[in-house]
Amino acid sequence: MGVHKELNSKEDFESALATNDKYVFIFFYENEIPPAAEENAKKFAATTDAYSIDVGKKPEPKERFKITKVPTAVVYKDGIEVKRVDDMTPENMKEVVQMLSS
Repeated sequence: MGVHKELNSKEDFESALATNDKYVFIFFYENEIPPAAEENAKKFAATTDAYSIDVGKKPEPKERFKITKVPTAVVYKDGIEVKRVDDMTPENMKEVVQMLSS
């Protein structure tokens, strides 16, 4: 079982965003979460709650959250989107890692 908690409903998503003391990292993917994403979720578990949505199985969130590429990572803090990476290059992911490290 992975570190990311799967978001299966609008209620799950709203509950995740209600987190105020941690970052909320949501990973939009199709089929499988890459091992590197799981490793980072473990690494930042103290400061970040990691969630995922398989938009291949549940396409509605893709439109709702304006996901144009998969995979996409979105980071929230206190219910507000603070970072979105829809081009999962090492440079872009490094920015997310730096944010979660602070």
